[in-house]
Amino acid sequence: MKTLFITFLIFSSSMTYAQQIKATYAMKVTRNMDFSGNPNMPKQVIERIKKRLSEPVNYDLFFDQNQSIYKQQQKLDAPQSGGRGGMWTQIGGGSQNITHTNLVTRKQTNQQDLFGKMFLVKKDVKTPEWNFTGESKQIGQYTAYEATYTEMQNPPQFRMSFGRRGNNDEEKEKEQEKIEVTVSVWFTPDIPISAGPDDYFGLPGFVLMVQDNNKALVCTEVQMNPKDKIKLTPPKKGDEVTWKEFNEIREKKAKEMKDRFQNNSNRDSQNRIFIRN
Repeated sequence: MKTLFITFLIFSSSMTYAQQIKATYAMKVTRNMDFSGNPNMPKQVIERIKKRLSEPVNYDLFFDQNQSIYKQQQKLDAPQSGGRGGMWTQIGGGSQNITHTNLVTRKQTNQQDLFGKMFLVKKDVKTPEWNFTGESKQIGQYTAYEATYTEMQNPPQFRMSFGRRGNNDEEKEKEQEKIEVTVSVWFTPDIPISAGPDDYFGLPGFVLMVQDNNKALVCTEVQMNPKDKIKLTPPKKGDEVTWKEFNEIREKKAKEMKDRFQNNSNRDSQNRIFIRN
């Protein structure tokens, strides 16, 4: 029965779509936010942080039969107070980040904005060992089917600095071990293209929904042949590095910023906050 099901999906996905398609996703990350270690933090600041981190982030995926562009929608943030004696926050994100995926070769080019500097990170995306569960449900106007895979991931983290941090806090972060996570992906053969957001693609149909650890992605709109078409070409802006090199640079820059922030905190009388996922 399962073999028949998979054969049907592969047959369905052999159809071709010539036009460009645009899909919009809402991504929400569930975080366990514990502020008990910061008793002096103003209540209004806590509420603002919680609100900001609980808001969904919208992404656009432009794709055709062979390739896709995935990027965060532009959003203007309210200005934050800064300077000495003020409050400074950094919350994870990247509205200038762009991911180009070749759906045939499974090669990705990621344009990553890191502290104001652009990098181009290229990688080959491995094919997961998909398990087609046979489960189905209606998502909007489309019939979707579930596929899952299991992998080891770092546990979800919400790291916050408020003033100086002790060495024990840093040791606790390093001691965290990876956990086994089952990723659930829902796709529809009604759109017979193997596209999807970020690394979630390669199935016999278009990806509508993802549940990955504490992250959920839901497709909220699909536009066939949209007016705001874009060129589906890899980004070219930034220094080309490997993922390993990029992660090393990111950790180094994060440490430099944290050290600078903590030194400023020692001189300033008012509160400063550093938040990093």
